[in-house]
Amino acid sequence: MNQLPKESIIKLQSHINKEVVIQFQGGRQVKGTLLSFDNQLNLVLDEVRELPSQRILGLVICRGALINSFAIDGMVEIENPYI
Repeated sequence: MNQLPKESIIKLQSHINKEVVIQFQGGRQVKGTLLSFDNQLNLVLDEVRELPSQRILGLVICRGALINSFAIDGMVEIENPYI
């Protein structure tokens, strides 16, 4: 049985070398420059700062399974479509 490769609904290639904000399970947030990613959505970020403390972390590998949200150019609150 031939299986087609799964495609991610997130098109990260166009966001390489751009600043992103990542929120992890548990609520921690970091902001940095997206350098690379893989098909499990593990991310490599550079010049990373923890938010809101601005603590400098440097080069970080973010495990895709622990990422809750990914924001480019800030976040916008939207109405909950399930209410």
